[in-house]
Amino acid sequence: MAQNRKLMLHERVAEAVRAGLRATGQGSAGPTDRQRGVALLLAMASIAILTIFSLEFTYTSRVAVKTSSYVEAEVEAHLHARAAVELAAMVIGSNDLVEKMISQYSQMLAGKKPNISIGAYACEFVNAFCKGEMTLMGLQLVNLEGHPAVGLKRGTCGCKSGDDDGRVNINRVNDLGQKQAVFDTLYKLLERNEGVTRVGEIDKDMAQLALNVIDWADKDTLKTDIDPGSKKLVEGSGAEGAGYARSNMKVKDAPFDTTEEVRLVQGMTDKMWCKLKDQLTVYNTDKLNVNTASIEVIKALICKNLANPMNETIACARGYQQSAFVPVNVAGQYIEVCRTLKKMLFSPPFANPGRFVSFFDKLGTVVPADYAKVLAINQGRMLEDIGTTGKIVRIQAYGTSGKVQRRITALLDTTSQRYVYWRED
Repeated sequence: MAQNRKLMLHERVAEAVRAGLRATGQGSAGPTDRQRGVALLLAMASIAILTIFSLEFTYTSRVAVKTSSYVEAEVEAHLHARAAVELAAMVIGSNDLVEKMISQYSQMLAGKKPNISIGAYACEFVNAFCKGEMTLMGLQLVNLEGHPAVGLKRGTCGCKSGDDDGRVNINRVNDLGQKQAVFDTLYKLLERNEGVTRVGEIDKDMAQLALNVIDWADKDTLKTDIDPGSKKLVEGSGAEGAGYARSNMKVKDAPFDTTEEVRLVQGMTDKMWCKLKDQLTVYNTDKLNVNTASIEVIKALICKNLANPMNETIACARGYQQSAFVPVNVAGQYIEVCRTLKKMLFSPPFANPGRFVSFFDKLGTVVPADYAKVLAINQGRMLEDIGTTGKIVRIQAYGTSGKVQRRITALLDTTSQRYVYWRED
């Protein structure tokens, strides 16, 4: 009896709970499951969308951080390279101050003051700022490592310098005399590089290319020609640039702006340009500086200024241009050895043009007498072509920061202390 009462009480309680659930709308099992499923789907969709936004934000943030770090390093590397150029230019423009500095250290060099070309060795002084030290002739002249005013906290910088006066100036074509001088040197350079005819004979293709270079830069519109017998230039009667019509080009009739412009000249191939690009200049240089000219340019000068032109077939034989048995190559090797040794002593190889021409008087002491005989030069003509100083200094600087490197090539005219060329890579 008591058990029946308990069961009835439990049933009534259960019925009351069910009634309460129905009153609050939760009494039906079906709708509750559906609502829970929809809520779950909405929650999952929201989480997925938020996850995508979060990943996108994270990726964008990382890219922005990497980009800003690279841009910072790029700017820093550029400024390091720019600083090296400006420091080198400052040293070149402070020749008197540098001379005093060198004099102070002459006692360390047994009292002998080194004859240093400031333009050629300006970057040695730049190292004192970039790296905190400077060494000349194996002696550490300056050590400022750790000083807050020098060195770089992050990255590196440096440069190398040399003049452009050792290159053939293809813009010096204001009159027939200047054209003749440029033609003679340029033709010999082209002939030795690409000539196919026998030495002593006119290579028409190379001669025409040299004339095309001259006609591009001169101011007149008449074609320059050559007398095959005397190899002297004459003013032609025809108009320049007939060969350019097919490419819708015209002869410039104005100075070259850069050496790269030579590639537009008719007959200039990529292969030939690669050989000549470091042997030509278009800036305000004077005579060829034999202290910095390439050996190929010096060989061209020798072949151009032989005392007896009839010796050219032997002295400048082209069949084996690099053969040690060709007299002009032998002379070139000895000149290069002389220049290398002098540069190691921070001294110009040839103190003046007379020293260079006198080198050939002494050549017989180091080469066979037959070689020295055929290499005898016309000293007067050679002196008209050469010099031993330069006024257009080429500064090639670099700056680094992290993995970023930037390079700057600048040409400084030391007579005006102005840049005539600037290129950033």
